[in-house]
Amino acid sequence: MKLSSTGRIRLVSLATAILLTSGIGSFLAIGSYRADILAIDTSISQTIANAASENSQELSAALFHIDEKSLDLSLYLISRDGSQTTVNESTKLINHTFTYDEASNAVRSIRSFDDGSNIRYQSLLISGGDYLLIASSSQSVENNLSSNLISVALLTLITSLATFFLISLYLKRLKRRDEADALARMQAFLGDASHELRTPLTIIKGYVEMLSTGQLKESADQDRAFKRVNTEIVRMETLIHDLLLLAELGESGQRESAIVDLSELVAAHAEDFKTLNSSRKVDISIEGEIEIVGVRDFISRFIQNALNNIARHTESDAPVSLTLKRNGKVATLVIEDGGKGLPESAYSNEVRSLTRFDPSRSRESGGSGLGMSIMAAVIERIGGKLRLEKSHLGGLAVIAEIPTYRE
Repeated sequence: MKLSSTGRIRLVSLATAILLTSGIGSFLAIGSYRADILAIDTSISQTIANAASENSQELSAALFHIDEKSLDLSLYLISRDGSQTTVNESTKLINHTFTYDEASNAVRSIRSFDDGSNIRYQSLLISGGDYLLIASSSQSVENNLSSNLISVALLTLITSLATFFLISLYLKRLKRRDEADALARMQAFLGDASHELRTPLTIIKGYVEMLSTGQLKESADQDRAFKRVNTEIVRMETLIHDLLLLAELGESGQRESAIVDLSELVAAHAEDFKTLNSSRKVDISIEGEIEIVGVRDFISRFIQNALNNIARHTESDAPVSLTLKRNGKVATLVIEDGGKGLPESAYSNEVRSLTRFDPSRSRESGGSGLGMSIMAAVIERIGGKLRLEKSHLGGLAVIAEIPTYRE
């Protein structure tokens, strides 16, 4: 089952909260456990060391050290015959009778049992072949560890629930904001689209009424009316086609992306433009073997729109330059002309649906007003950036920065 983006965010947030809370909590609990065990071992080792420093008086020295330091330790004397004599009893009761072999094996280091009795002990060989044995129960330390780990588990659960609630609340607010933004963009788009459609519909309606009521009696006037109606119908067809293309660009799963040889595609369009515009000076500088990931038809439409804008809105002899080069992991495509360019304010305008940057680019030219919007949507779909700048040729420079397939 494929998770949605919000589902992935929730999952990652929950996993992060669980890992952090349980990790830090467990680290602190285990650290506290180790510190308590070390304190027990230290008290046993220091008692043994103090007793070993007093030859022939090991028992008295050990007992004195326990009393002086107020240590909660048990002190036993293990005789060679295996009998155990309790010299000092800890408040932590030790229900175990130590054998002579256990005492002899605990001379060099602190030992413990693997049977879950939680007893830590160390012995010292004293005169006469007997052993002095110091022991302590670590049951309370084990209980504290269990209690701390349970607390960590509860804290992790509470933190996870709180994280889930907060993330859900944040995503809900974010979704509302996105829906409000989408609604605002849709309303603006519909308003602009209806505005663009209103003009040709009004013209068509007016001429049809004039023809149907016989107001245009001269054949020349009728021919002119039919041509005008036909022109506006073509304009409406172009507008509707561009609207459908923008809708398709907005659907990420509508067309499958593939590896596209951008160098070959730009070169083909550039040579076609140069051939069809022999009166222009066209400079072409294209770096080879630049590949990107996208839909070939959409990228071709981007290049075609940029060149059509130049052909439609600049003088027939205005120079044109097409440059494609690689900058690390980004391919930079620059299409510029030597026309009049755009108004100063247009270079900082956001490219959006039905934006007309220059009123002089009139409807009679056949444009739908969506050319730049389509170009921006194409570049955005492949993860690139589109910007408009002044050209060094004097006109407009359309600059697209597109991630490459490989460096």
